[in-house]
Amino acid sequence: MKAALLFFAFVLGSASASGQDDAAAMAMQQAQQASQQAIQAAQQAMDQATITSQQTAITNLQMQQAAANASSSGCPGPIIGAASQPTFSVKQGKVAAGTVVRIKSATHYAAIYYTTDGWAPTKASTRYTGPITINAKTHIEAIATGPNLLHSSIVRVDYTVDAPATASAPQAPLVTDGVLRAGTALRLVTNSEVSSQTAGVGDKIPLLLDQDVKVGDTVVAAKGTPVDAILTVADPAAKRTVPGDLVFEVHALNVHGVSIPLKGGETLEGEAGRKPKEAIIEPGMVVPVAVAANTSLKP
Repeated sequence: MKAALLFFAFVLGSASASGQDDAAAMAMQQAQQASQQAIQAAQQAMDQATITSQQTAITNLQMQQAAANASSSGCPGPIIGAASQPTFSVKQGKVAAGTVVRIKSATHYAAIYYTTDGWAPTKASTRYTGPITINAKTHIEAIATGPNLLHSSIVRVDYTVDAPATASAPQAPLVTDGVLRAGTALRLVTNSEVSSQTAGVGDKIPLLLDQDVKVGDTVVAAKGTPVDAILTVADPAAKRTVPGDLVFEVHALNVHGVSIPLKGGETLEGEAGRKPKEAIIEPGMVVPVAVAANTSLKP
């Protein structure tokens, strides 16, 4: 009996010791898991801090670049909106010859640019500096710009005058001494219709020379000679008042194997509104350009 009691006590002691060992092992395992989780959390926090730091650096760099671009373009600060549309002192329609039209914008310190040839105005167009006198049928398109502002949408007006029709005189020939010098003005004209709905970037714009170019009495470049011009922007009209746009650049006039480099181009924008319109270049629109480099001509 005594031996049996001793054996039972031994078994109980062994079981107790085994349970203590298992509890200790489990506690150690849990501590290791907690330590690993803490290390992973710390690593993730460090990674997130690095990403945030990199994003902040990129944002700062982008802001610095934007500021530098604004500074180099003459803009003293960030773009904050668009200028107010120009308004005209005289309502469009039939007016008396000699009518004076003034243009203004509600934007403080606004600069106004306008055209009368059907092309869309840009900052390269004529700047409004005083009243415009209407003595014949006149189409005016104008935009307003202001400090730190995008230019306004285009405003278009048409004036007609009761006056006897007069035939337009043919464009005078350009007479040279054998050299077509840089800066010399040439007149071109569009030759067919081009629509922003169907045109694409890289398409050729059909332009023709609108005057003879002579060396003495000899015509070296006849009126009607094709001119190289390429579309650089061709955006069709879209919903929500976005009109179509066309922009082209004039490159060269090729005459008897001689390439005369030219400098110029135009922009055309359709009318905005609930149903925005396509930009459509029509035949007969005048395109003024300039010779880009001195070029010898062969008579």
